[in-house]
Amino acid sequence: MGTYFKVYHKRSRELVATFNEKQIVDFCISNKESIKKYIFETGGQKDIMEWEVFALKYAPLFVQKAKEREDKERQVSESVEIEEPSKLPWLLLVGVAGLVVAIVAGAAIYYYMTRADSVRRVHDLSAPAEETPKPAEPAPTATPVLPAKRDPIPGDTAFSGKVPDDKTLSAAWSKVKKGLTASLAPMDIKEEMDKYLPALETCFKERAQAGDRNLRGTVNMKIRVAGDGTVLDVLFTDDKYRSTLFSDCIGKAIKGQKFRPFKSKEQVFTYYYEL
Repeated sequence: MGTYFKVYHKRSRELVATFNEKQIVDFCISNKESIKKYIFETGGQKDIMEWEVFALKYAPLFVQKAKEREDKERQVSESVEIEEPSKLPWLLLVGVAGLVVAIVAGAAIYYYMTRADSVRRVHDLSAPAEETPKPAEPAPTATPVLPAKRDPIPGDTAFSGKVPDDKTLSAAWSKVKKGLTASLAPMDIKEEMDKYLPALETCFKERAQAGDRNLRGTVNMKIRVAGDGTVLDVLFTDDKYRSTLFSDCIGKAIKGQKFRPFKSKEQVFTYYYEL
């Protein structure tokens, strides 16, 4: 399932979200003006900023390059007369490694900060915005083996959940002291959907152990949420995952936890997970 990074508010130490290796880059790009307000945690280490993540990822390459430089320095030193042993190669090794780490990390940050963010995970269908293209899946070369299916039901392809009445919604909104917005922003939706990452992993493992195959891929969903935070519907838009035991497990987990309330009757958006 990959490595995940936890992001905390630096002042309150409250958990903001959990990201994988790709999502942490998207988060840093989206929040590059305020990145100093957050701290990151991975592998038991806190305060690892995005440039350090890249430095750690490419550390073996830095050491290799430094070793090659050390071998060249040794060949040169052996060709001349040296009166006493010198510690220069080791100092050069440390210095070169540090310099390479700094240069590569800086270049990586610049690249990821300036590249176009062409893939968006959230698309709010309640707002009059243009559809953002989802990642294209490779054309199948043979008939794919689909995850275990069940008999289809009407709720697999059409919304069926009932929106709460005005009295119920008003009661829910009155309990919110502050921060009640007209709708959820894409970053709010992403933070809410990150809550289900552990359940996603559990569903994957349980179905794999039961003999389900070909579970990996892009899980595209269309989700409908009521203003009190109740998840009304979770539709899986691709035939691969529609009407499957795997998608039933994910849908049950998403419906089992409420979203944060917002002051509209309902909101519809698309979302996807990469497995």
